[in-house]
Amino acid sequence: MKIKKLLLIFFITAAVVTVCAFLIRKFIRPQVQKQTRFMMDTLVTIQVPGGRSVLPAIEKAMDRMEEVDKKFSILDPGSIIYKFNNEGTPVTDPEIIKVMQRAIRVSELSGGKFDVTVYPLMKLWGFYATKHLPTKEEIRETLKIVGYKYLVIKDGKMTKLKKGVGVDIGGIAKLYVVEEGAKVLKKEGIKSALMDAGGDIYAIGTLYGKPWRVGIRDPRGDGVIGGLDVSDMLVVSSGDYERFFMKDGVRYHHIMDPFTGYPARGLSSSTIFCSDPAMADGLSATVFILGKDKGFALAKKLGYFEAVVVTEDQKIYYSEGLAGSTTIVKAK
Repeated sequence: MKIKKLLLIFFITAAVVTVCAFLIRKFIRPQVQKQTRFMMDTLVTIQVPGGRSVLPAIEKAMDRMEEVDKKFSILDPGSIIYKFNNEGTPVTDPEIIKVMQRAIRVSELSGGKFDVTVYPLMKLWGFYATKHLPTKEEIRETLKIVGYKYLVIKDGKMTKLKKGVGVDIGGIAKLYVVEEGAKVLKKEGIKSALMDAGGDIYAIGTLYGKPWRVGIRDPRGDGVIGGLDVSDMLVVSSGDYERFFMKDGVRYHHIMDPFTGYPARGLSSSTIFCSDPAMADGLSATVFILGKDKGFALAKKLGYFEAVVVTEDQKIYYSEGLAGSTTIVKAK
């Protein structure tokens, strides 16, 4: 009887512990630590599930991201890129050379539609200062110094073939900054995090065993057009709502078509999904400039990213790998 009584107590205790553990998992979630800093001309936020012990890892990641961001500044007179653009000083910094090689790779993949040398155009349109509509003649003259083939990278040094050529590597460097921050988090043992750099998301691992839910912004509203459950995935968007001005009822935005010298037309936004940060460089802007059909054709050809686009008449389209997917949750 005594043994039976002890076994009964054991099983009751085990059942109570199991129920308590289930309730803890169901109703008491671990705390999420969050930090936000201003860099890359936007707000950058890192969220990591856990107690205060994860804060040092977040601090280190943020510090590394700020370090890289400062190096890639195109507006700081003391930066390497500024001196290259405005004084013609050759670039020899290995990290910048690495990112520029990635930028040129995307330029080649896009047939030149994505071009890192749009700096003169961005400057002409006033996207670094006061935005304005340039004349057709000004655009024609500026296009003479736009073209990634005017860049030469040889023996660890980048030079330019034409005076006035300049680079705007914001679309490339931003992801590189996020990538470097993620490396620090992983090195510090963080297996789950959500990094948000002004709407460009890197979801690392899962949230309490479930994928992170990421929204796709409505380009003409404050809400979202839908969402996607992601894990170990980059979600990067480009849109005509980010930096723009209106003139005579026409929206002029900062995503330049290097062939025409004018903002790209056809889409309001493009969002790409890619699991490899090193391969996601410039893809959202590339799809935006190429347009729906050519952008989706590129996604199919490369095979390592998918895309969602919103056209200027606000219709939503999904690339082949996402079309009809049950993971897409459309907003009501």
